Amino acid sequence: MRKHYKGDDPDAIHEAAQRVEVPLSDFMVRLMAEELPFVDSKGRGRIYEILREYDGPVISSQEELPQEIRSIIDL
Repeated sequence: MRKHYKGDDPDAIHEAAQRVEVPLSDFMVRLMAEELPFVDSKGRGRIYEILREYDGPVISSQEELPQEIRSIIDL
């Protein structure tokens, strides 16, 4: 059973993260939400474009992010 509480638990479920249509796990949605405010508008637009075009398994770790996204957010 999945946990339903806040914090840094990568297995926790957050209602807002469940309402987006991106190929990211709940944890990665929360991580990206924390990082995106530090990215300029051009970089954010490119990240959104990459995620829309992404055709692969759900991304559940930073290492699984496409290289271009990792470069944009400086991971």
